[in-house]
Amino acid sequence: MNNSPMFSVVVILNDFYHLANLTLTSIFNQIEKDFEIIVIETASSKKDLIMLRPYIDKIKVLKHSDEPSLAFLMNTALSFCNGKYVNFLFSGDTFISKFSLGYLRNFIKEKKYPDLICTSFLQRDDFSPPQAVNFTIDIFRKGNIYMNVQSCWFLLEVLNEFNEFDTKYKYQMVVDMISKIFMDKNRTIAFSNRVLVDHEIKKTPSSVLFIKAFENLKIVYKNFGLLKTIYWWIVHDHFRMFKLFFYSIKQAFWSP
Repeated sequence: MNNSPMFSVVVILNDFYHLANLTLTSIFNQIEKDFEIIVIETASSKKDLIMLRPYIDKIKVLKHSDEPSLAFLMNTALSFCNGKYVNFLFSGDTFISKFSLGYLRNFIKEKKYPDLICTSFLQRDDFSPPQAVNFTIDIFRKGNIYMNVQSCWFLLEVLNEFNEFDTKYKYQMVVDMISKIFMDKNRTIAFSNRVLVDHEIKKTPSSVLFIKAFENLKIVYKNFGLLKTIYWWIVHDHFRMFKLFFYSIKQAFWSP
């Protein structure tokens, strides 16, 4: 285990396969080389994976799955990870700098190896410019739980202790995991205002937005109780959710 890398970078390829080259290139361009790459793909044809050919010899594990469940794919990846910290990327996600992993290594040492690291991320949608969001516990408690898994780095031991990601959630299993870690007073969490990962804008169906909102309610209720759930529902940014919903409807019916 002493020869294990600092980072396990997991790449989930379940759509937008043509963007995989962007993701892998940004990883292999890192100055910090103490990492391994685990790729889990659900491609129905080998043609979907043609972009992986230049990197095949550098990928530690390339695993196919017929199971589309995101939580299942992430848990499958964990079974192959040997790094101290695990990060999840998707096709089209990229490190914005070749120094991203180097910065993260120094940050981890400075914070004395926390159980969870949350970096800032770019909140993107189709109708507004990207906005850097600095995620903190206080922001989470106020009901603004927008986050993406790409900006989170999990201590592998912690994920294993919490029995991996809950497969009963379709989209918000990461929110559930982070809630569990936040609730455990014995866990240490470090926050960085540095944005390390960017991502391509991918259109989100309106049905997905509502499923995410419903799963968030379930997660808050399970981890924080009824009063916190009511509070979260009141202060949550519903306006943005409905704005995204109506925008997706407009795109579906009136876009050229």
